[in-house]
Amino acid sequence: WRLGGAYLLGAILSAVTGYVGMSMATRGNVRTAAASQEGLAAGLNVAFRSGAVMGLSVVSIGLAGVSAVYIMLTDVKALGGFQAGASTIALFARVAGGIYTKAADVGADLVGKVEANIPEDDPRNPATIADNVGDNVGDVAGMGADLFESYSGSIIATAILGGTLPYFFENPYALCVFNHLKIDRFCGPFGYPSQLSYSSFICSQDNFYLNYPTTKVWASNSAFIAVPFLLAITGCLASMIFTSFVWVPSNIDSKNKSQVMETLLWSLRLNVIGSSVCIIGGAAGICWGIFGDNTQFQDTIGYGKDNNLLMYGFDFAAGLASCEPQFLAGGNGILPVGLSAQPVLGKYMPLDSLGFEFPAGDEVSWRIFVCIVIGLYLGVTIGYLTEYFTAGNFSPTKGIGQSGEYGAGAVVIQGLGVGMLSTVMPLLLVFAVIVGAYNLFGTYGISVAAVGMLSTLGVTMATDAYGPVADNAGGIAEMAELPSSVRDTTDALDALGNTTAATGKGFSNGSAVLTAYALLTALVQDSGLAPSPLQLVGTPLTGPSRVYDDSGIISLIDIYVVASVLIGIMLPFLFGALTMLAVSRAAQAMIVEVRRQFRDIPGLREGRTGVRPEHTKCVAISTRSAIIEMIIPGLIAIMSPLIIGFGFGIRAMVGLLVAAIGSGYMMGILMSNAGGAWDNAKKITEAGQFGPHNGKGSEWHKATVAGDTVGDPFKDTSGPSMNILIKLMTVFGLVTVGLMNPDLEDGWIGLILFLVTVLFSLLFGWWTLVRAEKITQEARDVKPDPNRKPDAPPKVMSPFYATGPYIPPEQMRGESQM
Repeated sequence: WRLGGAYLLGAILSAVTGYVGMSMATRGNVRTAAASQEGLAAGLNVAFRSGAVMGLSVVSIGLAGVSAVYIMLTDVKALGGFQAGASTIALFARVAGGIYTKAADVGADLVGKVEANIPEDDPRNPATIADNVGDNVGDVAGMGADLFESYSGSIIATAILGGTLPYFFENPYALCVFNHLKIDRFCGPFGYPSQLSYSSFICSQDNFYLNYPTTKVWASNSAFIAVPFLLAITGCLASMIFTSFVWVPSNIDSKNKSQVMETLLWSLRLNVIGSSVCIIGGAAGICWGIFGDNTQFQDTIGYGKDNNLLMYGFDFAAGLASCEPQFLAGGNGILPVGLSAQPVLGKYMPLDSLGFEFPAGDEVSWRIFVCIVIGLYLGVTIGYLTEYFTAGNFSPTKGIGQSGEYGAGAVVIQGLGVGMLSTVMPLLLVFAVIVGAYNLFGTYGISVAAVGMLSTLGVTMATDAYGPVADNAGGIAEMAELPSSVRDTTDALDALGNTTAATGKGFSNGSAVLTAYALLTALVQDSGLAPSPLQLVGTPLTGPSRVYDDSGIISLIDIYVVASVLIGIMLPFLFGALTMLAVSRAAQAMIVEVRRQFRDIPGLREGRTGVRPEHTKCVAISTRSAIIEMIIPGLIAIMSPLIIGFGFGIRAMVGLLVAAIGSGYMMGILMSNAGGAWDNAKKITEAGQFGPHNGKGSEWHKATVAGDTVGDPFKDTSGPSMNILIKLMTVFGLVTVGLMNPDLEDGWIGLILFLVTVLFSLLFGWWTLVRAEKITQEARDVKPDPNRKPDAPPKVMSPFYATGPYIPPEQMRGESQM
């Protein structure tokens, strides 16, 4: 019931976060449109504060929920249920939201821009309202649920791993065993009179363990469990400060689009950098306040700077000869010959069950602090890298726009190449952080780096959620026929929002892989493959139930592990294919409906006064498609680790998850960055960067629109969904691993799960295809309503991205200024 209750609470709070964000976004977009009449600074602040509500909701509700579960249940393992609930809602919000928004967006673009040659957000386009609603569903609720899952997951994984660290509360015997555990690692267990370990016998002999301290709360695991919660609180406070205002210079030239973009971008960067600096200061206070000088931690014997803890030395230099057992007088025990005759003074430097040797207590503070800082650095750097590959003022996106001269195929090829290239540096950075954090403080260091990366989430989420608010504000300005200067302002904010959205997706990708890896290490610790601290310690009377090298090694020679790795590599491609095809089917139904309305509603295409499209039919198509099309991808994500785990054992499931994390991270970066670059390549083409005759309506522009159409489901559906896939698979593996066996003993359960999943997927997939064809055919067969009353105003086009009138070259005089 603990897992079930935590699961329900996690699902509810994730849904509440999305609802709050969407509610504020729909209120903020009209206020942003109104504030844009006063200028860029006013519009940017209103839009940013609207996004800040989502950011602060994610961090505050997430932190409160995780804290409440831990306080009520007092069990860190129950936190896995909370994470599973958050992951389930994230699947719905991110995948279904992505299908919803891109079905409307692709349908609106292909029919509206390419076929009908009308501008974006034109009220004559029947899919415009569905597109605007989709911005909130996918980019606000979807991104919020994704990062809510990462945020809570990083705290939970760190708390679980902190609870397994060898800093035991009021247990001197356990401290003694773990301080001598390196002897067991070197020598291995011996079998007389039963399977014992040297470390446990050393500590039980003559009650030697009584020389070890009885640690208090802040010198035990509790201190390490508290670190992610305190760091998250620091991030909340910093976010509250740096989401209250955005500074924009008053002397900005609104006619210089490049300067406008760079200035606004730096305005948002200052908030992110400022919050990072505050969090670094707060992290220093947390680390040195808990683990520094004159603390309960360092005042504990063996934890401070002095060598004041009794322990036995061992002659490791003599090799295995030192491990030969020698019988004690009376024949009541054996010790290795390499053990020192008398105990010596030293420091507490334990070894965990995975082989990591922890540093001395006086080094803990700076090591954990460095882990936090490199996590923060990773988040900021990935944001800048994503900006480089997707922003319109850098060469990768400019190159995609220039390829529009050669047609849509060249645009798609160039975009895919840029997307593939953009995976290199983020992966190398993640590699460096994982290796560096592990060498600093083991698997706990990796998880606390993930918390550090996500500690700026309040501000980062605000810069991301601000984008759809500004986008919809532009649509409202168009539909309300506000002055063109207002649309100029909202378009500048929207162009900035495209870059911040891409940056947010890069941040989401990086945080997802760190969170998933932290959850995976917690899974391995909880799986029984490696002995738990409780099993390694036992009691002075009974000894340990397992010895150090009694571990289930996950070997790449194991055929089941190898096969599972290959399946794990494949799953992100299958998941991406299903979500892309779902967008395609929904967009096809949307295109048929939009074409029908342009054909059957007299005066709609021309913008005749009083004529209004049937927006609700397009909204209904997106809604039904989103809910139905997400079921099979979600089923595969949840069932895959269960099928492999129950079918081939825990080792095979770990191989599956490791491969899926790596493959999914690569796919997520490629799709998100390629999609963002295609989008901004289209925008700089519309802005006339490649010549006035190559702007809107030209063949060059149509080629970039085709690239943007491919990129829409890349960047807003399939790419971000990879984050959900890898975290959802890992967390469901974590909560069910206790029911699995290391080997194939329960293979029949996996077979049953596999057959049920395949049967359901085939039947439901067949019904989905039939239904999509039926909807498309119904839209083709609908006849115009002769009694319909037209009632909509005509469209006013904004000049911000619009080019001037096109003059054919043959009509220009050679000596003309033109």
